[in-house]
Amino acid sequence: MATLTRKLWVGIGCAVITAAPAGRAAAQEKPAGMAPPVATHDAVHAPSEGGEAYLTDGGPADTRIRFYRDLELVRGHLLVGEELIARDLWEEALPHFLHPTEELYGRLEQHIAMHDMRPFRRELLALAQTVKAKRRGAYEQALRVVDERLDAALTVAKGFMHPLRAFAVAAAVEVLKAALSEYQSALADGRFVRPVEYQDGRGFVRRASALLEENATDLAHRDRLAQARLRASLDRLQTAWPSPLPPAAPVLQVEEMAGLLAEFARAAARF
Repeated sequence: MATLTRKLWVGIGCAVITAAPAGRAAAQEKPAGMAPPVATHDAVHAPSEGGEAYLTDGGPADTRIRFYRDLELVRGHLLVGEELIARDLWEEALPHFLHPTEELYGRLEQHIAMHDMRPFRRELLALAQTVKAKRRGAYEQALRVVDERLDAALTVAKGFMHPLRAFAVAAAVEVLKAALSEYQSALADGRFVRPVEYQDGRGFVRRASALLEENATDLAHRDRLAQARLRASLDRLQTAWPSPLPPAAPVLQVEEMAGLLAEFARAAARF
């Protein structure tokens, strides 16, 4: 599977480069007097286990896309955690509220400080504590605060993203790469042995879907056919995660999912 993953990332990169849209130059524009987040790669230690290759591969060269991706990965963790709490599976949910600070916040922090965004490490930690304590009222209140901080950070970042649709679909591609990486890591001998990684992937793929919905009008205006292709490939991909708990056997094989992701990336390059 590691070989497949390497081939997939290379293939997706080629698809994006060869099908680069005419508006790509516009995607590099920035508001007058403002600079995009610096294009340096954060040093992140490799996790001891799991499918978090996206934390160590350097990520997209444009740090605006990387920042957007990492915010969406935080949201993906929280989203699947919410689903588990809705089933009263607090202990199963807890890792998804710990991962944002353990794996992602350090990557976001320098850009948060650089652009005077309001930090939210403490809020993430407080949210995780409410989950650990299984205090629903406190959890709901803490989640609202974290959502507000995430919204505020992304609002600032979007000021450097023109046209926004190009950055949204580019971030969606990166989020889906992370989802497939987690899905692969969850599997061994044709069955799911690491449910946390499966759940991470579910949260990520749902956030990629949300990005398409949030930018649907602009995407349709730019290229309705490419938008339909994005939606079709993503809808098929989502069937691999039928519920927050892993199915008895994979719904889709990794090879098919890799093909769907490549299709998604080719359509994304139109924007």
